[in-house]
Amino acid sequence: MSEGATEGSLEGGAPASPPDVFDVAVIGGGPAGTQAAVSVAHQMRSVLVLEAGPVSQRKGRAFWSKSVEFLDVPTFRAITGPKLAVALREWMAAQPGHVTSIGGTPRHVGIWRRAGMVLRVTRVPAPECEPAPAGFLYEIRASTRPLKAGEPLKIERFRARTLVVASGFEDIWPDIDVTEGANRLYQSHRVVFRYAGNRKGWHVCIRCDGHLHVDKHLAVVGSGDFAWSIARGAQDFTPEVTILTNGADPDMSEARLATLRARGIAIETEPIVAHVGKGTDLLGLRLASGREVMADGFFVDYSLKANREYLSPDDGWDLKVDEEGLLVVDEDGAVLGPDGEPVPGLFAAGDIVSGQRNLIATAFGLGQNAGLSAADLMREW
Repeated sequence: MSEGATEGSLEGGAPASPPDVFDVAVIGGGPAGTQAAVSVAHQMRSVLVLEAGPVSQRKGRAFWSKSVEFLDVPTFRAITGPKLAVALREWMAAQPGHVTSIGGTPRHVGIWRRAGMVLRVTRVPAPECEPAPAGFLYEIRASTRPLKAGEPLKIERFRARTLVVASGFEDIWPDIDVTEGANRLYQSHRVVFRYAGNRKGWHVCIRCDGHLHVDKHLAVVGSGDFAWSIARGAQDFTPEVTILTNGADPDMSEARLATLRARGIAIETEPIVAHVGKGTDLLGLRLASGREVMADGFFVDYSLKANREYLSPDDGWDLKVDEEGLLVVDEDGAVLGPDGEPVPGLFAAGDIVSGQRNLIATAFGLGQNAGLSAADLMREW
């Protein structure tokens, strides 16, 4: 590894150099990645956590709950997204990487954290002095300096015996008030993010935030299965729902359309051209005709992009994924290949896992499962 990872220490407080090869590398420092790292450290193993946020501005879905407190995360009660990110870092810092002795043999244990956007993961032969349960090592190439236009990347390489992928996905946001020419998602959609995660603003999870709008008017931006799923979930909180397809076809069966009509749920197909807001409160959306649709809360679900571009087919990665590109895993959190067999030493947790509820509590559970499974592979017998 070209440079030592941060936040490691020896027993006694002196800085600890990281191992040449980590037992486990975790990509992602959200709820799933943090729990995976903590679980690995509890098993007296060394773990590297690579977090893209400080380098690329990439943020997990939980971060955008800026003024809404989470109610279903018992470990961190009454906490918002940005404060949760701080709490997760503090949780990892409580188990800093250090060197200890087990049975008279020195061993690196604990957590080393690095800011780094992973660009590429490959498999390389394991030297005889570095036994690997998968028969090879995972080599991770990451950019560890904040990305700036016109400046070269600072690439560092890290190696690990096993890998936990917990990099989640990015929600696809509607093209409303987009800043033309912006070269980053968070710049081009800065108006959207101004309103995201506030009580009166954009929300992405009806299960998480529907309770904020009991018996209030909700607007759902989307079409097809996405819009149907949100509208169906909204019935637990309010009967007043309007679906805005933003110029798209509703893309629903006649049976579903009949259900919406029977429930008095209107579908507006006009394109949306602007936000109507005050401060960070989103009050309504302006349609192409100039008409404004006002609501108490706005839920969006267009689609998502799985953050797994570093597992490229060009590097031999042929993995089983669902229609949205999310990874398919077994009961141990092991990522499956196209033949349904686990890929040796590769695990996944959190929102990037197919077929799981996108909730923080779920992410913690998946993270612990994947972390413990990865740590278990280090046993010699």
